[in-house]
Amino acid sequence: MEFAPVGWWDEKSASTETHDYLSRRLISEPPSDLPKPGQVMRKPDRIGLGTLFAPRKGTYAIGNPSGSANPGTRKRGPRITRACQNCRARKVRCNGQTPCSGCRLSEAACVYRTSEPKRTRGPGRVRSGNPSANPSGNLSETSSERPFVTASFGVPLAVHIRHDPVQYKRLRELRAGIGVSNRDSGSFQFYGPSSHFCFVQRIYQRIKQRTNETLLTPQSNAVPDGVEKWGLERFMFSVGADDNNSKRQPEVYLSREMGDAFLNSYFDIIHPQIPVLVYSEIIAIWEGFWKPPSQRLSRDRGELVFMALAIGARVSSSEGRQDASLSEGWGDHFARKASGSINLFEDPSLHSTHFFLLRAMYAYQVMRPNDAYLYLGHAARSATALGIHHAQVVEGVNPTMHRLRLTFWTLYAQERACSLYSGRPSAFRDELIDAPYPEDLTSLSLGDERGTQHTQATMQCAMIRAEASLGRTADRLLVGIYSSKNILNVSDLSRVHQTALECDLELENMTKALPSYLHFFDDNLPIGEGWQEVQRVILGNHYYQVRMLMHRPALVFATFFNSKVEAQERAAGTMHIKESIDASISSAKSIIDLNYDVFFHRYPGVKFDGSLATFLVSACVNLLYDVLDTEMTAEYARSTFTVVERGIQCLDQIQHVGPTSGKALSLDVMRVAKDALGSSQSLSHLDENMTSFFPWLQQTNPRFIQDSLPVLEHDPTRTSDSNYAIAATTDAGEGYLESLIMAPEVNYVPHWLQAGFQQEDIPHALY
Repeated sequence: MEFAPVGWWDEKSASTETHDYLSRRLISEPPSDLPKPGQVMRKPDRIGLGTLFAPRKGTYAIGNPSGSANPGTRKRGPRITRACQNCRARKVRCNGQTPCSGCRLSEAACVYRTSEPKRTRGPGRVRSGNPSANPSGNLSETSSERPFVTASFGVPLAVHIRHDPVQYKRLRELRAGIGVSNRDSGSFQFYGPSSHFCFVQRIYQRIKQRTNETLLTPQSNAVPDGVEKWGLERFMFSVGADDNNSKRQPEVYLSREMGDAFLNSYFDIIHPQIPVLVYSEIIAIWEGFWKPPSQRLSRDRGELVFMALAIGARVSSSEGRQDASLSEGWGDHFARKASGSINLFEDPSLHSTHFFLLRAMYAYQVMRPNDAYLYLGHAARSATALGIHHAQVVEGVNPTMHRLRLTFWTLYAQERACSLYSGRPSAFRDELIDAPYPEDLTSLSLGDERGTQHTQATMQCAMIRAEASLGRTADRLLVGIYSSKNILNVSDLSRVHQTALECDLELENMTKALPSYLHFFDDNLPIGEGWQEVQRVILGNHYYQVRMLMHRPALVFATFFNSKVEAQERAAGTMHIKESIDASISSAKSIIDLNYDVFFHRYPGVKFDGSLATFLVSACVNLLYDVLDTEMTAEYARSTFTVVERGIQCLDQIQHVGPTSGKALSLDVMRVAKDALGSSQSLSHLDENMTSFFPWLQQTNPRFIQDSLPVLEHDPTRTSDSNYAIAATTDAGEGYLESLIMAPEVNYVPHWLQAGFQQEDIPHALY
């Protein structure tokens, strides 16, 4: 057996760990006499391990392929002073970047040590690689002046903060969720710390100034008091639903014109968000419903048509003189008719995957996040059972493969977003996904010649790729920031901060790759086509929502202490309190501004999408939580309420958002704002000037005077808003989508109050 000499190694590929190892093994002198890297070493005159690896006489240098004894003739490669934990564990070369080349290829989390390992070779030895960094030679001065965040995401913590029990307790509270139960049905649901319901409970505790109570405090009530106060449990459970209605529905008559209007509304508003259906296929099945039974095609895919009709009825619902219950009733009817069968669960297919995805979209329209999470989970299992998450299954250039890729990544983006917004785990594992993203198509090759106006969303896949990227980031936030497993030790806390920085960079890089029509951050962007405006506002909402949730922990963490300065000290560099709060507030304002611009200027038809209420309410509550800060100024509070008022105006336009109307949701948000103003001690000095700007804050009874209400701005260039409305016709036939007139004035009260009911007479279910 032959052994190669030590000199055969290439110095650029040899690691410093190998050099140190061989130096300790081959040299018998004391450690203080060890040569520096690259120094010529004299071979000891003894027989040992070195005999097998080097010549008996002469000098040699480690890493010198020529065996030359002159170190001045060698060119040394760059020396990396650090290695990530993965490379260190595998004992491979690390390039020191973030992420390094190895972790980038394997898509693994690249984590570096939080501080330099202690050297034990000799006391008082200081490396002289950068003498200008510490000219005085005082090591304590260098470490004290080091910033909280370094290039390697290290967090040099002080000793007394490193094991602070108060900090650990607050971090546990920060990652707590809430549980809600229904005693009538025995149902129980849990929502994690990133969910909207959990945050609403936090703001209620903050309004009530319950400093001795947290989300970890055991509760005796089935429904948390904050959730119950604003009636949010009505969006969790099917209270009072009659399950037998779906089994004995009476025969009904639906005009073909109304059905066409519902389907067109679906493909105008929902299809750009989830471009998985083919217009020609759906219309062919729909037309088959009007043929004699003997001439009808197979109705195996009829559930998809029923779901498209149900969602279309919801998004085509409108405001003003239209009886909203008409289209709501049709939506509920078709949703029950498309209840599906057990075969959809047991026999995975592309049809069943699309069906579960559409059921989730309908759940968004009625504001049932739990239903959406469950249906998206079923769809994810169906997709992975089909194998469309593997490149082996979906690679190809034909339209079928394109549709499979489009289906998977659309589902992936929706499921990941829903998981983050509900604070629950995702059903996907990124380590097991290698399906390529769908590419843009340059020619119409999808076999959908009948609906050319609806194929652009299927051919242009930039939004799907961007939302898939957001889905990856959302899962990193859920696992890396909101998980309670990340607070067990100091190194975990440093990784939390590193995850936030990396996710922020991922969001920034995502925006750089967007085509111009998706630039949601540009207010001066020319108005595009309808499907482009829908994709722009949807992508922008998800982007700002993810960014708002990314930095929200700092907003909540700061309220655990008397001031933000104390919170920053307790955080010990694991988060930047002020910068993160500003980022979270800025994202919330961007959500409201983006939707306001689209609702009243760019594409008013999108306001019929009830799922947008989730983003608007979440943004309003996030802003109101910040108003409760003890350091709040009057000017800042006034500017915050101005933005919240714009959000209320947007919510007022959404008629059908589940069990309540958009105006009832507006009342909910106004009650939060009023409670926030009345409970904040820092705002007690505000006089009538504040309420003069916002008259709805001083009303004890929400029956407002019509003259005190703001009037929406109408675009004078538009001849009529009737193109986005629905008429109140008895048979809902011809002109169903053309004859409704927008209400000229906006009244911030629910329909019950408009009808003359007193507040005490309104059913509790609406509150």
